[in-house]
Amino acid sequence: MKIYTGKRLVIFQRAEFLSAKDMIQRAAAISGLFLLVHLAGFREFTGILNGTIGSLTLGWGLSTFLAVIYILLYLAFVILVPVLVLAAAILMVWQRLHQKLF
Repeated sequence: MKIYTGKRLVIFQRAEFLSAKDMIQRAAAISGLFLLVHLAGFREFTGILNGTIGSLTLGWGLSTFLAVIYILLYLAFVILVPVLVLAAAILMVWQRLHQKLF
């Protein structure tokens, strides 16, 4: 399977809404965004949940905003990505069985 075709990644081409390819693309996008914010160090700002500030130079407002971004992407990564991958796998199996039977 080719992943790169010169101009753009094959995995991020248009797909029909809620098809198996679309669900895998959404899971990959969420995973990529979470990896990006995790490597950027946004995890430090989640200390705002217990009343401590992540950075004195950024202040409460920006620290809270960065913490919310990290928490939302974390929850999406932990909850949505496995559901999307399992749904895509089930859909692919269902479609193959449906093609063989009919």
